[in-house]
Amino acid sequence: MNKLRQLIREKVLVIDGAMGTMIQSMIVPMDAWQGKVGCNEILNVRAPQIIKSIHEKYAQAGADLIKTNTFGALPWVLEEYGIGDRAYELARAGAQLVRQVCDKYSSREKPRFVAGSLGPGTKLPSLGHIHYDEMYQGYKVTAKGLIDGGVDVFLLETFQDPLQIKAALHAVQDASKEAGKDIPVMVSATIELTGTMLIGTDAQTLAVIMEPFDVLSLGFNCGTGPDQIEKHLKILSQVWDRPISIHSNAGLPENRGGHTYYPMGAEEFAEKESRFLEFDGVAVVGGCCGTTPAHIKALAEKVKGRRPKPPNGKQPKALASLYGIQPLKQQPPPFLVGERTNATGSKKFRELLLAEDYDAILSVAQEQVKAGSHALDVSVNFAGRDEVKDMKAIISRFNEKIPVPLMPDSTQPEALEEALKLIGGKPILNSANLEDGEEKFDRICQLAKRFGSAVVLLTIDEKGMAKTKERKIEIAERMYKRATQKHGLSPEDLVFDVLTFTVGSGDEEYRDAAVQTIEAIKEIKKRHPEVGFVLGISNVSFGLETSARKYLNSVFLHHCVQAGLTMAIVNPKHLIPYHKISEEDRKVCENLLFNVWENGEDPLFKFIQHFSGRKGTGSSQQDEELSRLPLDERIKKLLIDGEKDRLIKTVEEARQTIPPEKIINEILIDGMKIVGDLFGEGKMQLPFVLQSAEAMKAAVDYLNQYLPKKKKISRQHWYWEQ
Repeated sequence: MNKLRQLIREKVLVIDGAMGTMIQSMIVPMDAWQGKVGCNEILNVRAPQIIKSIHEKYAQAGADLIKTNTFGALPWVLEEYGIGDRAYELARAGAQLVRQVCDKYSSREKPRFVAGSLGPGTKLPSLGHIHYDEMYQGYKVTAKGLIDGGVDVFLLETFQDPLQIKAALHAVQDASKEAGKDIPVMVSATIELTGTMLIGTDAQTLAVIMEPFDVLSLGFNCGTGPDQIEKHLKILSQVWDRPISIHSNAGLPENRGGHTYYPMGAEEFAEKESRFLEFDGVAVVGGCCGTTPAHIKALAEKVKGRRPKPPNGKQPKALASLYGIQPLKQQPPPFLVGERTNATGSKKFRELLLAEDYDAILSVAQEQVKAGSHALDVSVNFAGRDEVKDMKAIISRFNEKIPVPLMPDSTQPEALEEALKLIGGKPILNSANLEDGEEKFDRICQLAKRFGSAVVLLTIDEKGMAKTKERKIEIAERMYKRATQKHGLSPEDLVFDVLTFTVGSGDEEYRDAAVQTIEAIKEIKKRHPEVGFVLGISNVSFGLETSARKYLNSVFLHHCVQAGLTMAIVNPKHLIPYHKISEEDRKVCENLLFNVWENGEDPLFKFIQHFSGRKGTGSSQQDEELSRLPLDERIKKLLIDGEKDRLIKTVEEARQTIPPEKIINEILIDGMKIVGDLFGEGKMQLPFVLQSAEAMKAAVDYLNQYLPKKKKISRQHWYWEQ
């Protein structure tokens, strides 16, 4: 509908008001309900003149968009009344009524549009109430009815779960395509008094989730009145780059004598609703529960002749869970992907999967989050098991209970598709490659495009895994061109894994494996600065002794980040902060990574010899060096290293000679400033910053008992970001 796409940017459009409260104000014969009182949609065929008269009142009031009485015309909702098979019929009849009204009241100066109203239904897919497939099929049936009834635009309104939106959006767009039409879609969510959608998604997170999809507008309705929704609308205007809609209730509902009452009158509502036009991008205003033709008339008069401010929102490309976002390019890098929820790489996870101990599996995931992971790699591929079934069992739990984004990891498109049907947020697929030619690559890119996902692209083609810089670049260029030009994926949603191989085998072919990887990242970044890069960091040290691998992995990660790596698949617990690695240890690791032979000595043998017998990250020598430091420097070092227990013992010793308030306000605060500097320079990853913060909390809590009463420090009142 090109006319609507054009108008929404040129003039403020008014959407009509409530249907339910208007029906309640009418005299509806009891036999019209057919024993299904409360099923408003049945009145589209049983009392069409009543419904049509309501639409006419809104048209006369000046509404540009008139909603169909089909909010609950969905099979699983109607089934509660025993008429689930009548969804198409009631939707078609509802659209026909509004079509008649719009045709009657439209003029060249003021065209009217049939807005096909689709609500969220009564089930939340993210909580397992209904599967995506059933929801999709139901919305598609209703969408076909609306299309055949003459709808101009779909309005997905009052949605409470982003996964509901995805299922409905796919259904209406597929139905439009099958009908040979291009019908735009408006999306409107409900923000509760808690500040989020019912499932827990806030305005900014919703914008990240919806950003990849082709929607005419994004906005809010229901839930609250204009006063409560304003702050969320402001946030949306700052991060959303397309038109915004808002049709709120006539104030917060009140209970008066057992009946719901909306307190806001027409003039007050119109005044407050029209103020939203001060926000960039707000182009559609209107009413929801409690609003009447009087409210809409006052609003239409208030905004007449107004032109919406152009959308101006923006934010970095990000991934999202239901509960929050993580920018794909962290500052400082890298974006850390937890690797322990992977049946191939983690023996513990594999054993729990075989035992189907889902509570313990969830604990493994939660531990990765606590350790500082920004997202979780989830692979359930294991010989002899049903990968799609396992993916469904794990992802459905993670989607609901894990606060960071997910990275479904599989070579099978079917398993990835099942994961995508369960994820309400914006995930990243791992992965697509050209090993089996372009068909499977295309299938995974199609999934990423359809579900609004980022995607990892591995430098593998029909000839095998790319080992040299030249081959890595060649395959990356081929995949980049196909993903962006054929499938329309945003370059910023592409993350290249140029692969790395172990430098610990002694095989001459892989002596410079790390160098080839680092140089490939540099060159591809130079050609396509908008894309990201990811590596399974621990691959570089495969086959080496466990405690030594931590050093090599950490030094390799540092150099990859310097080259342009934006994302790393790691176990944060198995990293050592770069600043904690001695110059000698770094040099030994770098010689191996860059294949430097000093005095003719093999860097691999030198590495093995150097770390022989080394356990953990500490040593008696380091303890001795620590003991020689002045007390204040010792406190700072233990704080920076995040050694909470030793820090508390040391501050207990220090408080005997140093006032506790001085320990907090000078020594500990100075230590946290150093942590901040190291983080800003990329020499300290987030997990270790969090460890230091926890150590700081513990030390402050411990010293609090020794402070004078008036100087007690609340945990909420100290911070290190200064």
